Order: sequence, then structure tokens, then C-alpha cells
Amino acid sequence: MLRRSDKSDRALFQSVSSAAIAMPMLAQPALSPDLMVEQIGEEEALALLAKAPSASWRQFPAYATIAATHAGAESRYLVVREGAVAVALANVRVKHLPLLPMGIAMIAQGPVMLEPGRSTRSQVLSALYLRLARKERLTLRINSPLKADEDDGVPFGFSVIESSNYESFLIDIGPEEEALRAALNGKWRTDLRRGERGDVQITNSSDPEDFRKFQPLLTDLAKSKGFTSPQDASFFAEVAEKAVAPEHFSIHLAWHKGRLVGGHIGAFSGITAVYLLGATNDEGRALRASFLLQWAVIRYARERGMRWYDLGGADEVDNPDVFRFKKRMGGHHYIGPPMIEAQAGWPSGAILQCAERIHSKLRG
Repeated sequence: MLRRSDKSDRALFQSVSSAAIAMPMLAQPALSPDLMVEQIGEEEALALLAKAPSASWRQFPAYATIAATHAGAESRYLVVREGAVAVALANVRVKHLPLLPMGIAMIAQGPVMLEPGRSTRSQVLSALYLRLARKERLTLRINSPLKADEDDGVPFGFSVIESSNYESFLIDIGPEEEALRAALNGKWRTDLRRGERGDVQITNSSDPEDFRKFQPLLTDLAKSKGFTSPQDASFFAEVAEKAVAPEHFSIHLAWHKGRLVGGHIGAFSGITAVYLLGATNDEGRALRASFLLQWAVIRYARERGMRWYDLGGADEVDNPDVFRFKKRMGGHHYIGPPMIEAQAGWPSGAILQCAERIHSKLRG
């Protein structure tokens, strides 16, 4: 079955109800001394991300640039400095309204805090608000990282526009392999053993061509289930081709007698591995390929020195079978943080809101 990791990208240009929007106050936010925001290039951003092991894979250049291009947006990096010290970094995807000096800026699972103990997250968000919402007249939307430090509640100028609809399971893969295996649900462990007794081979690669080999299986499954995913195996083949260490994407493929029966695409940057896409066909399901793939990914992440494995989303209502599969892997169930927004103010915010409503109605 196909498993998408996250729905947060859909919020880049989604419609928001007027009741959920609070216009930002006009008072000046309290910033730490000498807090400045400047745009930097991808190379400098990648060097900063290399020093931030907790940074989300969504903040790395290859993914961010290609995701922005596919959305018709611009990808840029902003660094927040306290004096000469870089205290935070954010990849920002910007899309302007046609013929109008306004638009939307989206930060996905950011900003990345680089110097804990200096400027707070609220101060950093206030600095970004002044730069993007006040100066550039952009409506700023932020989908915060899982472990964001909500030190002062909702920051200056922002309001919560959407409670999180994203939930997942996070597995601590630091313990020894024997302990991880013992933590698996008994039924899950039995299926893993059954798969290990079969004639299934698991391969691992970062070659874009191997990502593309997986696409037909995903396409067949999407057709049978009646849905599409814009960030599919072909999309991540593009990302893998552009990625430069420490940004890393890998594909695990399951083979039986030379036939592809399943696969798993994951992000392996920093200390957290993330399950992005996965699927097995009927033959693969009978051979318990999904269990073998997940166990191979855990072992691979451990070999890379990673500490956590995020199972990439779980929906008990819409997809109870996948939810149960992931729950039985022994991780901690969590619900992601809400999305917050700071509007550019009148009239930009009102015009943008109206444009979004029209766009939503045109989409049906």
C-alpha cells in the first residue's frame, strides 16, 4: 500500500476561513539586541544545516528547491543573526499573486534553531514576521518542527489558523537491535520472521534510476486506490539526484525471483530518518515485504548513526490498516504542532484571502 509522509505541503496555498484569521497587531515586537535577517545562498545554508542535526529534511536545499519549483514558487534561505552569530535558519517558499505585490511565504518544519540559549524561537519568528509580512507584504505561514520550543505561546503577529491534522509514530532506534526487535508487537514480529524465511532480497540505493524503477508500482497502486500523490517516486528521484551531503535520500527495494514486489523511500538527514513513500503489490504483501523493508530501513538508519525513525504519518480513521501496522512497531504516537499565520495587513491580507476563496471555489 502507498503511504504519504505528510500533508503539510498542501497548506502552502490552501484556503483559510475568515473566522480563523486574526489580523496582526501594529505594535513593534520585542526582539533580542542586534537581531537581523538576511538572505543567503544554498551552499551557506547547507553548511549551517550540517551543524544542526535536528533540522527537518524539508529544510534542506534539494528537496526545498524542487518542491518550490513544482509548486510554481521561489525557494530562498533566510538566516537570522544575533550580532555576528547565526541563531536560526529558514527555507522559505514564496509565491506571489499575478500582477500584485503580495503573496504567500511558507516555512515547512522550520525555522531551524542553530544556537539554543541565545535568541528564543518567538524572537526569531518575530524577526521573520517583520521581514516577510511587514516589509515584503507576504502572508507568512509556518508549519513548525515537531520539537519546536513554544517558549512564549503564539508569537507576536501570528495566530493559529489550523489545528494539526498530522499524526505519526516516532521510534527511538538508539537501543540495541535485540531490544528494538523485542519492542515490536508480537504479531508484527511474527510477520517479520515469516518474511525472513521467504526468498525476498532487499536492496538499498540512492541512484535516481532506482527511484524511477519504483514509480510503476506506485502508479498501479494509486490507480487501484483512486488517489494521486504529486510528490511521488519520480519527484524524489529528482531530489536524490540534486541532494548533496548531509542531505540524503535512499530507496529500499524488495525483490522476489527478479520481480519488484515492494519499496520504501526515506529521508536520512540529521538524526531522524523519515518514511516518505512505500508500497507493496499483492505478491509482496503475501511475502511480508513491508515488514522486511521497515526492518531493513531501521538497520540502515542505525548504521548511519541516526537516533529516531519517524513513520511518516498515520491516520486511524481514513487508513486504519496502516495505522495499526505502524502502531505495532512500538513507537511513540504524536500529533504535530498547529499551523500559524501572520498576515501582511490591510489591504494585502484581505486581497489575498479573497483570491484564495475564489481559487478554492474554482477548484470545486
